[in-house]
Amino acid sequence: MESNRRNGRQAIKRGQVIVLITMALPAILGSIALVADVGRLYFNWAILQAAADAGAVAGADYLPSNPAIAVSTADLYAEKNGILPSEIVSTNVLANATELNIQLRRTIPYSFAVLVGITTGVVSAQATAQVQTIGSTSGIKPMGIDYRTTYSSGQIVMLMMNQVGPGNWGPLALGASGSSNVGQNIESGYQGSVSVGDYLTTETGVQTGPIQTAFHYLLDEGQSEDPGGTFADHTLSDPRVLIVPMVDFSTAQGNSQVLVKGFAALWLVSVDNKDNIRTYFINEVAPGSTPSSSATNYGAYKAVLIQ
Repeated sequence: MESNRRNGRQAIKRGQVIVLITMALPAILGSIALVADVGRLYFNWAILQAAADAGAVAGADYLPSNPAIAVSTADLYAEKNGILPSEIVSTNVLANATELNIQLRRTIPYSFAVLVGITTGVVSAQATAQVQTIGSTSGIKPMGIDYRTTYSSGQIVMLMMNQVGPGNWGPLALGASGSSNVGQNIESGYQGSVSVGDYLTTETGVQTGPIQTAFHYLLDEGQSEDPGGTFADHTLSDPRVLIVPMVDFSTAQGNSQVLVKGFAALWLVSVDNKDNIRTYFINEVAPGSTPSSSATNYGAYKAVLIQ
């Protein structure tokens, strides 16, 4: 008799457990659905955010001079990072063509949440990049520009045409002195880092042969890499883009130390047999550069994510 009572009580408990599990099953399934599909949302958000960041910076590289190309480049890089054209909500150039914002959105079909009546979720991401004045950079060409002259985008700038001080025509001795070093730095860019506030040594005299040869090399390379490139529309890696220091030549006399005031970007057009180098003053990003909040802007920039 006692054994029957125990068996009855156990059967009742088993029944109660089954009822409790049955009652809790929707909550358990809902929790599983939540964990699984929240993971899917986060995974897709990470993809969107990485694509937004890449698109914003790539597009901002063309600011402030080419807003239309900036927008198309931002969209292109977003798509290269796994975004469908239909997932690009907007791409806009802001703040006097110094910022670019891209916004993305993706609808995610749920796998488990459908069990509790939820079929899809939406994830969004956005990024804004800004072009900022640079305070230091590497790869500059050894041609100083007097900071006391004001230039505007598209203005012709002639290098080596006139003396910037007794015995000085603008070339700089970066890393070493001598005509071969000047020529090498023109072709490849000075590999050391130069910052606003640094002092650079002037290269005295007119070194016609090495300078002509080096600049003709850049012209030939540019024509080969980007035949249709112009100062207003060219690839960012075009060899005809020259990042040069703006310096204070006011005390230059013979072999001198000149103060770096900032950095400018030039587009190389031609070189004549007297070493007169014709360029255009442009606005351009400078590879290998670091932005500065205090440096004076002379047209050389760095694209930076700000949000």
